Amino acid sequence: MLALVVGLSMFLSPLVPAAQAAPTPASRAATSADTDPVFHAVSGGTRINVAGAVRSELTAASSMRVQRAPRHTENKTANVNLLNGIIKAGAVSTYEQTTKRLGGGVTVTSEAKIADVSLLDGAITVKAIETKSSATIDASGHVSRKGGTKLVGIRIRDHHIPLVVPKNFGLKIPGVATVVLNEVQGQLGGDALIKSSATGIHITLLRPRDGLSAGANIEVTPTKARILLPTPIHGEPAFGYAYSSRVTVHAGDAVNVMSAPTGVVICPAGGTNGVDLTNATARVRVPGVADVKGLANTADATVTSNRTDAKMVAQIGAVNLLGGAITLDAITATSRVVQRGNHRPAKHAHAEILGLVIDGNPIPVGVDPNTTIEIPGLVKVIINEQTRLPFPYNGRAVRALHVIALPGAPDDIAGIDIEIGVAAAWVNR
Repeated sequence: MLALVVGLSMFLSPLVPAAQAAPTPASRAATSADTDPVFHAVSGGTRINVAGAVRSELTAASSMRVQRAPRHTENKTANVNLLNGIIKAGAVSTYEQTTKRLGGGVTVTSEAKIADVSLLDGAITVKAIETKSSATIDASGHVSRKGGTKLVGIRIRDHHIPLVVPKNFGLKIPGVATVVLNEVQGQLGGDALIKSSATGIHITLLRPRDGLSAGANIEVTPTKARILLPTPIHGEPAFGYAYSSRVTVHAGDAVNVMSAPTGVVICPAGGTNGVDLTNATARVRVPGVADVKGLANTADATVTSNRTDAKMVAQIGAVNLLGGAITLDAITATSRVVQRGNHRPAKHAHAEILGLVIDGNPIPVGVDPNTTIEIPGLVKVIINEQTRLPFPYNGRAVRALHVIALPGAPDDIAGIDIEIGVAAAWVNR
């Protein structure tokens, strides 16, 4: 029962608990939100965006949304290989934190690091990239921002790159792409007190390639730090998350993140204002381990003075795991919690899996929750895995499919842990 929560603390803490696990009760939330700024930071290793739609969301993403300091979150993954070599990279790590300033005030910092980068089939190579952005508010309420990138060993076809790359350094690879190195942007005022963003490399394609249209944007080490205007929450805050897949390998106490949570969507504490929030991408591949298509995860929440209703949904198309040992046609995983006044919350979670085949054997759609099937000598598969979230979480989580390597499994899958279609919703009451 605790396994899912342990998993959250290890890998989803950048996405959920630091920002949401321990909110103030509703009676105090509005007062706090009326006076205290909100610190938000998010970063990742890479992102591909086509015409405003995310084709490949942040890899090794970490995120934080808090009102206090000090706080921190982090995430990492072992490697990145997207769209047949358009992006290849080694280790990626991301980090978000809030720190108290001497004399009063807070700084929120967003950071991303990536190593051994190859872009556009080797047209751009970099040994290491480290990008950081920060936003600060001092004791008097004055705000400021910083941002920038260190690029080590960068080479771009037919271009001389300065040892210290100036901010917003632009160039063109004729017929291929425009490139901005050490991109730094910011905003004062508007919908936030201040915004600070920095990206190590920002590429815009000049012609179609690898399934991407001309104008597609490729970002490496995007970071963002913001100090937001407080938004009152008039009711019991809603919480939840959904993601499509995650692949890790456990070797003793060590954990190698082969693919961090994909398509993550987080439920805003104040609700979604009548509009579903969706994070979608076309495909996620971990060669020889997982091929997941048609990812779309959604948050839908309503928060009023007497009713909180949060529903998180993970929807996935075709899935192929472990070279065809496990296949399926579609998944929908749903978690929902409804809180009315002072009554005990109603909690529901379930998963629907169509066309599931394990080791050549078709599995009926309506199997009982927590049904376990083993492929001897390889893995055990838990179907429609249900978890009651313990205090302070009052809700329920579901994994549509959970695949865990058995002791003595072959070296290529030993220690592997795969989650497909995960959703959770809760209130803190």
